[in-house]
Amino acid sequence: MKAAVFKGTREITIEDRPIPEIGENDVLVRVAYCGICGSDVQAYKMGNYPEDIVIGHEIVGYIEKVGRNVDNLEEGACVVVNALIPCGECFYCRQGRSNLCNSLDQVGITRDGGLAEYISVPSRAIHELADDKDLYKYTLVDPLSNVLHAIYLSSFKPLNITLVQGAGPIGLLTINVLKNFGARKILVSEISPMRLELAKRIGASHLINPLEENIFEVIDSETDGEGVDIIFDCTGAPEAIQANATLVRKGGEIIVIGICEVPVNFDFFTLVYHEITIKGSYAQRIIEYDDAIKMIQKHNIRYRDVITKIVSLDSVIDAFKILASKKPIEGKIVVNIF
Repeated sequence: MKAAVFKGTREITIEDRPIPEIGENDVLVRVAYCGICGSDVQAYKMGNYPEDIVIGHEIVGYIEKVGRNVDNLEEGACVVVNALIPCGECFYCRQGRSNLCNSLDQVGITRDGGLAEYISVPSRAIHELADDKDLYKYTLVDPLSNVLHAIYLSSFKPLNITLVQGAGPIGLLTINVLKNFGARKILVSEISPMRLELAKRIGASHLINPLEENIFEVIDSETDGEGVDIIFDCTGAPEAIQANATLVRKGGEIIVIGICEVPVNFDFFTLVYHEITIKGSYAQRIIEYDDAIKMIQKHNIRYRDVITKIVSLDSVIDAFKILASKKPIEGKIVVNIF
C-alpha cells in the first residue's frame, strides 16, 4: 500500500508499505480521507515524531476486515477513527481523564497513522457513521473534539467577550463553536489575511492583524478598557502567549490549546495581581469526541470554510510545505486517499 512516512525535520516520503496485519481485537480500515493536523505540521517543522512512522490521525474510511473477537462491527461500515487509545486502567483513565493516560497510544504519533491506504487500530477506537456524500467533513471530528474539550474546560458562558489567538483550523473551529454557544463578541487575531477572511465567514466579530495594528488598543476599544473575558490561544506562538496577560480582564481566563515547544517568558506579576486563570488543554475525552460527531451530523459546523483544499496522497509533501509557511494560504488541508 502507499503511505506517507515521516523521516525527520521537513522530510516526508511516499513509500510502498505492506498492508497492516490485524490482531483478534483489531479492525483494518480502508482510509478514505485523512486531515493534516497542526501538530503534524509542527512535527514536520521541528522533527519531533519518531522517524519511519506513517503520519496522520484525522481519519475516516470503511472497515475492510475485523479481528475474530470483534462482533460489534461489520465489514463495509463507514467509520471515523479516534486517534487516542488510552489504557483504561491508570489513575487518569479511572478519573475520566483518558486524554492524560500514562500509557496513551496515539495514532500517527506512537503507532502508524492514516496517511496511507489502510490502517490497523483496536476496535474500541472505531466510531460508526452513516455514509455521507461529503464524508471528508468527518476528518474534523478530531480537531473539533479538541476545541470542545478546551471550551468545556474553560469557564465560558453565553454573552462572554472572547479573543481567539490564531485562525488556523483549531482557531476557526473555536470561532464556530463559540458562535454556536452564544459568545457576545469573538475577536480574532491572525497574521494570515486569507485565514482572517475565513474567520470572518465563520463568525468573527472583529478581525485583528497584529502585524498591521496594535492589538492592545483594539482590545481596549472593543471591551471599554476591561479586556476580554476569555482568551483561547490556538497559536503555539511565544509572542501571542506573552501578550495574553495584558489582553484579558481582571479575573479572566486564558486557555492554551496551541502547543509551543520553546520556553516562553510570561507576565506572572499581572497573572497574580489580576487573579488571572491560565489552563492548558490537551486533546479530548470520549464525551467531546461523541459531541463533535453530533455537531457535524447536525450541520452546526461550517466545514467548507474550514477545509479549503483536498489533495491526493501523492501531493501530501507539497501540502505540508504550504501549511508550514509563515503565512499559510489555506485553512485545513484534507488528503483524499481513494
